[in-house]
Amino acid sequence: MLKSSDLFHLAFYQKSPYTGSMNGMRYYIEKASGQDADIFRVWIFPGPFSFENTADELKESQTFSFTEESIPAIAEWLNGQYEQRKAYWNRHQSLLSDLA
Repeated sequence: MLKSSDLFHLAFYQKSPYTGSMNGMRYYIEKASGQDADIFRVWIFPGPFSFENTADELKESQTFSFTEESIPAIAEWLNGQYEQRKAYWNRHQSLLSDLA
């Protein structure tokens, strides 16, 4: 399970998006502009490919306010999405998982 401490602090996202994976579920976290304020946009998608090399119809997203307090909520949402479809995500493991 992903812990909020596994994600970076707000200052990191001011400069760069972050990508990671959890047993076949890939995620991409970025700062985006909302209607009235900056927001986090968090994408999930099946592995093994990068965000850019995954078809848009396979991606899902959720938005959160761009605050430090949103980091635990993002971790909770990612964990919930993984748990809801664990078998699906596990079928999309990394191309390198067979080498371990």
